[in-house]
Amino acid sequence: MKSDSKLFRLVFVSPWPLLIFLIIPFLVVVNFSLHLQLPLTNSKYPFLYNNACLTLFIALRFLYYLQGIPRGIRYGACARTPRRSTPLPHPAGVVRSKLVGASYVFNSAGCYGEKRDIGYLGTTILYAGILLFLFTGTWDNMHQYLGSVLDGIGVSTDLNRPEVYRRLTTGPLTRRPEILPRMKILKQFIPDATQPRGAVEIAFVSVDGKEQTVILKAPTDVYQAGVYDISMSKMVYQPTIAITINNSTPVFNGQISLNQMAVEEDGFGFFGTFVEGALDGKVYYQPEKSRLKVIVHQGAELLLDADLVFQVDKLSRSANFTILCEKMGVWSEIRVMHRRHMNVIWVGGIGALIGLLMRAAIRPQRVWLEEDPEGCLVRMVGKETERWLKSFYPPDSLLESELHKQ
Repeated sequence: MKSDSKLFRLVFVSPWPLLIFLIIPFLVVVNFSLHLQLPLTNSKYPFLYNNACLTLFIALRFLYYLQGIPRGIRYGACARTPRRSTPLPHPAGVVRSKLVGASYVFNSAGCYGEKRDIGYLGTTILYAGILLFLFTGTWDNMHQYLGSVLDGIGVSTDLNRPEVYRRLTTGPLTRRPEILPRMKILKQFIPDATQPRGAVEIAFVSVDGKEQTVILKAPTDVYQAGVYDISMSKMVYQPTIAITINNSTPVFNGQISLNQMAVEEDGFGFFGTFVEGALDGKVYYQPEKSRLKVIVHQGAELLLDADLVFQVDKLSRSANFTILCEKMGVWSEIRVMHRRHMNVIWVGGIGALIGLLMRAAIRPQRVWLEEDPEGCLVRMVGKETERWLKSFYPPDSLLESELHKQ
C-alpha cells in the first residue's frame, strides 16, 4: 500500500475510521434500551472485544507515527493539500532555497516542503498514551475477577470457591484463584460518626495456614492477598417479615434486603422495598435502636404504616394488619477484586493529554510550490510559514494582499 494512497491515509491518518468502534457500544445501548436482539451484541464481552480491536488499531497508528519521527518528510504532499494558491513573482527555486535556509525540508521533486515540528511528536505521544491506556485496561478486563460475598459472624468462608459469591464478574482469560484466604468474620460494627459505612473485624487464614486479624472500614480499608484486594463495601440487613390481615390471611412473608441510605430519614439509615401483587412495601431500619418501620401502599392508598422494635416487640398491629419480624440477618458485603494497574492507566491518560495539548498548540508548517510563467504558485499551511514568507516581501506586494485575503 503506497503511503500517499487514500486508503493508506484513511487507515493511518484520518480520524473517521475511529467512529467504527462506536458501532458496538451504540448497538449494545439500543439492544438494552429497546430489549432487542441485535447482531454483535449476543457475545458475553462485546465491549471488551470492541476495545481489544480498537487497541490493535491504535497500535498500528502509533507504530506509523513512531517510524516517521526520523524522517525529513513526515506528513507528505498528499495530506490535506490547500485548495487556494498564492502567486509569487519569483521562481520556485528561489523560494525553495530561502525556505531551506529556514530549516524546511523538501521532497525529491522539490515541490513540497515542511518544517520539523514538535507537534508531530505530540501526536506520537498521544497515540502512545491511548495505546497504554487501552492495552492496560483491556488486559485487566481480560483477567478480571470481581465478586461480592454477603457474610456474617459464624463459620469461615473459602474465597477461592466461586459459589460463595453473591455476584461474580470474570473475564475470558480469568483463572480460578488459588491464593485467596479463608475468611471468618469475628465482629461487625454498625455505621457511626467514625465509620459512616460500618466496619468489620475479620480473621484471614492464608493457604499456608497463617492467620491475620484485621479491621476493615467500609469502603476505604483494603487487605491485600497476592494480586487480590479484599475490602468491605457496606453492611446489609435482611429482616424476615410476615404480614397478615385479620390474623389469618397472609399478605407477605419473606426476606427484604435493606441497604444504607445516602442520607438518614427520620433517624432511619437503612431502606429496602418489596412488591407483593398489587401491594408496594417500604421497610426502614434504625440499627442503633433495632427499630423497623413498615409502610405498605396499594396504588395511592396507604394501607399500613407501623413501627416495631426487633427482639422486643413480638408483633405489631395496625388496623386489621399484623406484622411479625421473625429474624434479622446482619451481613457485611465483602468485595474481592483482582488488582488493576491503575498507575499505568493514569500514566497513559496523562500522556495522551500531554500529546493532545502539544498537537493542538504546535501546528504543522507546510508549503507547496508550483512553477508558473510569472514566478510560482504557493500553497501553505501554518501561521509560521505564512509569517516567514511575508517577511521576505515588501508590505505592498501581491503576496501580502493575497495572504490577508486568506
